[in-house]
Amino acid sequence: MTFFLVRWWAPFVVTTGSALAILSLGPARATVWQHPTLAFVSVLVLSVACAVGAALVLAVGLVRRLPEVALLGSALWVVSLLPMVHGLLLPGHLYGPNSGTVVAVMAAVPAALLAGLPLFLDGTAAGLWLARRWRAWAFSWAALAVTVGAALLVWPGSLPVPTEQWTWAIVAVSIGGTAVLSLRHLRLFAIGRRAGSLLVSLGCIAPGLATIAFLGAAPLSPGWWLAHVIDGVGVLFAAVGLLWAHGRDRSLAFVLHPVLTREPLAALELGLTPVVHDFIAALERKDAVTREHVVRVAELAMRSGERAGLDGVLLRAVGLGGLLHDVGKLLTPVAILTNPSALTDEERTVIERHPADGAAMLALYPHLVEAAAIVRSHHERPDGKGYPDGLMGAEIPLTASIISVVDAWDAMVSDRPYRACMPLERAERILRDGAGAQWLGAAVDTVLSELRVAGPVTVPRLTSVGRSATPSAARLEDEIDACLPARVAIESAR
Repeated sequence: MTFFLVRWWAPFVVTTGSALAILSLGPARATVWQHPTLAFVSVLVLSVACAVGAALVLAVGLVRRLPEVALLGSALWVVSLLPMVHGLLLPGHLYGPNSGTVVAVMAAVPAALLAGLPLFLDGTAAGLWLARRWRAWAFSWAALAVTVGAALLVWPGSLPVPTEQWTWAIVAVSIGGTAVLSLRHLRLFAIGRRAGSLLVSLGCIAPGLATIAFLGAAPLSPGWWLAHVIDGVGVLFAAVGLLWAHGRDRSLAFVLHPVLTREPLAALELGLTPVVHDFIAALERKDAVTREHVVRVAELAMRSGERAGLDGVLLRAVGLGGLLHDVGKLLTPVAILTNPSALTDEERTVIERHPADGAAMLALYPHLVEAAAIVRSHHERPDGKGYPDGLMGAEIPLTASIISVVDAWDAMVSDRPYRACMPLERAERILRDGAGAQWLGAAVDTVLSELRVAGPVTVPRLTSVGRSATPSAARLEDEIDACLPARVAIESAR
């Protein structure tokens, strides 16, 4: 994910934060641009647009039973509604001087973070308790924002403006909390490579950065104006990302879940290209057993990769490597793949070509280069007895080692043409005994730890891969466009 931090996130955060800090704390902090009517109208227009988008996200989350969508929708609603109240309370229009306009805008981001609290507590006991009550939590915060907003409109001077110490605390919490959410969505972008995820990531951090203006920008000063623009446009960034994805995928509910959730498998599936679907569809037509195997391997490998602490880019590579690790078997005769007896030396030589063949096929596609390296090395062994390159120990990437362990595990605990599945305990014992020689010990420990915590893959989340109605994947010819260049290249090289 480092590349995306440097390329997109850091420049946005540094540029925006620096501009706000200069205007809010520098000589321009007291300069006032006297356009009260423009301020009143622009703040209301931006906040209303944000509230409409937030209401849509919240409604879809509640109706479609998508917990994280609803929670984020309630947070977006809070951070849109309170700025709307702030705009209505701006002195000189509907109200005179009052403290409510400051209170509303300063409370917006911290209150939104509280609305999204279950997202921060994911994996904890408190997070689990809140997750079970996600509907009530999301609806309660949405209703509370309306109640507080209405109270401020009725009694605009009822609450005092926060002190300087409280202001610094509000800014620190706002920037820190929105940064956490933002980086999680940046990770989604690294995995799924969807523009909507990037827009949501930048949109999450924008309201937090806008609070820098609280530190010194006078009302209607350049810093005040810039903060309102950044806040409003930031929330709209998320809406634009969702609309963009909706227009591309034709299903808002399908789009919202992977774009807003932190579930890597969902993000990976949404980010798969037609080429990947084509390869998996071709595997299914060649050998259904192999196709089901690679789908399970991809899921367990990604789960194990998360447990190993891999970043978004490596997780994506592991997921793609798991899906495509046996794609080289498209060039293996069916008689060998389905042979119920022991392979001859000649047949074993043929089947051992599949890692190199698969890597060569994938290397033709720039977006699959990282996966190609994993595919090539997934049968290497720490003792140097693997193939095709005889790599040893640390020469084997952890990503490829995870695929190797999961590949072996799934092969042992699944029925095959030449034998029935073996008990889980025996498969675990074989992996333990082979750690350090046949498989990297760290990879064995990681995979077995994930299996103990979350269990094996029973109903694969990626089961639809290769069965979607993409134009090329929907055709039923024996050879498909995505595989033809690879097949021609490999066959001509032999």
